[in-house]
Amino acid sequence: MSSLSLPVCSCCHRHIMPNDKCVKFSCPECGTESATVWRCQSCRESATPYKCAACGFEGP
Repeated sequence: MSSLSLPVCSCCHRHIMPNDKCVKFSCPECGTESATVWRCQSCRESATPYKCAACGFEGP
């Protein structure tokens, strides 16, 4: 049996399910692909701040 690793929203830290509307992107400051930023629909719509795990950049 294999396990599924779900992405976690970088803002609210909830798991993002496969059919959820979300975005993922590299940090606009450092561009580090290993520290991908995930944002769920709720956090995107409310402009909840996120923080890059690699460089500490905070965005809207």
